[in-house]
This record gives sequence, structure tokens and C-alpha cells, in this order.
Amino acid sequence: MFSKNKEYLQPEGYPKFIKNEFLESKDIAINIYLKNPGIISKHYLKLILLYSSIIFFGVIVIIIYTSS
Repeated sequence: MFSKNKEYLQPEGYPKFIKNEFLESKDIAINIYLKNPGIISKHYLKLILLYSSIIFFGVIVIIIYTSS
């Protein structure tokens, strides 16, 4: 979803992106979990990796900005 929607490449679009991801998580939890419980762990692992990469990118930018 992130790579397909170019409006999420701007930092001001992150709250909208996170809200959409949580709505997608709710849909998965309600509908798909009954059919395939393994997909939940994959989805949340994807979210954890995505959000941590956003945070680490911000930390790297802050470190580079303050060191120069």
C-alpha cells in the first residue's frame, strides 16, 4: 500500500497512512482471522517493520542534521 500510493511519501501524510493501516488491521482481525490465523502475525510483523523504519529514518536524519 505504501509504495502504491505516492501521497504517503510526504511526512504530512503519515497520520492518514497509519489510520488506514489500522482500519486494514481491523478488517483482517474481524474477517480473515477465522479463515487463516497465520496472516495476522505476518500483517503485524509488516506493520512493526514499517513503523520502525519510519522512526529509524527520522533518527538518522536528526543525527545527520545535528552533526553538520
